[in-house]
Amino acid sequence: MLFLVIGFICLVVMLFTNKFYVFGGLSIISFFIYFMMVGDGSWVTFLLFLSGIFLLILEIFIPDFGLIGIAGFVLLALGYLSNQNDLWGSLFDLGLAIVIAVITAYILLKKGYTFLPGKSSLVLGTSLQKNRGYSTGRDYTIYLGKTGTAVTTLRPSGKAEIDGKVLDVLSDGNVIREGASVQVIHVEGIKIIVKELA
Repeated sequence: MLFLVIGFICLVVMLFTNKFYVFGGLSIISFFIYFMMVGDGSWVTFLLFLSGIFLLILEIFIPDFGLIGIAGFVLLALGYLSNQNDLWGSLFDLGLAIVIAVITAYILLKKGYTFLPGKSSLVLGTSLQKNRGYSTGRDYTIYLGKTGTAVTTLRPSGKAEIDGKVLDVLSDGNVIREGASVQVIHVEGIKIIVKELA
């Protein structure tokens, strides 16, 4: 049971630090020792368990409506439970290890660690602004300040005719009825925001 707890704690620390190889390796070693000491000691069950954990971690990086996560959970449960001789004792061990891992995660969050610190590099942190040389393909700022007519009711999105062109627009938060006069008050990329003229 000790090695199961150590394995889960190392997994949590791995997800909260940039030391993926160190804590990932320690986690694999701990799980391996646990599987060889407890139950049947089969390589197949250990690899099923490890594959399940890998898929659960992969689910964090690849959003796919939970299919990878469900497959990971099934493999983890199949690998763990088929290795055990005492079902209730093994469920208690697993439950306790998960509780300790959750407490470890809570402590790390309280200490100021962030979940997946390297993942932020996968998301663009700066906006792509026109004055920095980026382009969305079409410049809608030419409509800024221009007036037109709502072609559909804007709740808040809809269509408006401005300068003879029908454009997708957003109201400034209010419902604007079809046929009302509107003015473009803000443009951000392809988002055109209009207000109703009194």
